[in-house]
Amino acid sequence: MGFKLQNRLIGNIYGRRASTFTAMGEAVNLVVIDDQISYVDAFGLALSLTPDLELAGRAANAEDGERVTLAVQPDLLVTDYRLPNGQTGTMLSGRLRDAGFTAPILVLTGFLAPQVIREAGEIDDLHVISKNTPMTGIVNAIRQIIKGLPIELDPDTTPDSNLSPGELEVLERLSNGQTPAEIAQMLHLSVHSIRARIKSMHRKLNVASQGEAIATAIRLGLVVPPK
Repeated sequence: MGFKLQNRLIGNIYGRRASTFTAMGEAVNLVVIDDQISYVDAFGLALSLTPDLELAGRAANAEDGERVTLAVQPDLLVTDYRLPNGQTGTMLSGRLRDAGFTAPILVLTGFLAPQVIREAGEIDDLHVISKNTPMTGIVNAIRQIIKGLPIELDPDTTPDSNLSPGELEVLERLSNGQTPAEIAQMLHLSVHSIRARIKSMHRKLNVASQGEAIATAIRLGLVVPPK
């Protein structure tokens, strides 16, 4: 039996939802990926107090997290959005989906920026919750996801903006260090169109420069600050 086929069969066996595990009286296995060791330790402690959830693996970066997740095949993956070496939880999730991992994924983020929510919406069965949510709230969200139920974002933690999707995308790319010319090439638009979006963005944010626009956007939670 080939490795890929064997790995897929293992995933089918161990990738069952909580309703199945609960009925059998077994715990739901989780893998947690986060480079903040103290946070993962606190997460593990919380799970140790919940008999229906069990920490089956942990990692501090995307590369190790991908390897652990594919080896363990947990019933749910929990990952931080901002990971070391410029990686994000959504980048990792996309690679895992391409590798055949189908279990739900919960992304924790301290910045519920439109960028994070948009990226999450592009990946099947991926959920987002604020990292500032109390641990009991995160545990409850995990149970909801495992049951196939949606989780609702707290409107108080979701930034509001009058920027258009196109302006937000340009703002995100500027905050990542791309120039207007590079953005124009990436989006297959003219530099004039990109500069028009920047000008409109400056007006809406009431700023006079690109640096001020990025700083204001970070303060408002519209973009994820560089790590």
